[in-house]
Amino acid sequence: MPETEFGSVYGSHVMLRVRQVAWPDQLDDPQTVGHFLRELVTRIGMRILDGPLTASEQGDQAHYGYSSVVILQESHAAIHTYPRLGQFFLDVFSCRPFDTRVVIGTCEDFFGAFEIAEQAKLDRGLHWPGPATERLTEWTATR
Repeated sequence: MPETEFGSVYGSHVMLRVRQVAWPDQLDDPQTVGHFLRELVTRIGMRILDGPLTASEQGDQAHYGYSSVVILQESHAAIHTYPRLGQFFLDVFSCRPFDTRVVIGTCEDFFGAFEIAEQAKLDRGLHWPGPATERLTEWTATR
């Protein structure tokens, strides 16, 4: 993980809000949403501990959709879909470095072209002792 003006960071946290999804029907299929998360974390080199757990949100018509989460050895990934709006939120946090371009490319493979309405990548764990790569190696050795 990179060094910042505050010291080493433990992990990266990518958050996206995507709109104008070309294939909104894919957002309305719980099997596709779960498969997307499994494929996403595989492509960015993560390992699933549990999940995906996918549930529907039956609120008002505009905000109907699915939420799905996977618990990773490296942290978590989650998606919240809004098929009738053609939008979704995606959240990926990991102590292992990953490429945001792979995340976006996987989204395109599953949901077609889209517009990124919001995108943020944060360095997390500035208080954590030592760089993530060292800590991850130590932690992995105990598993």
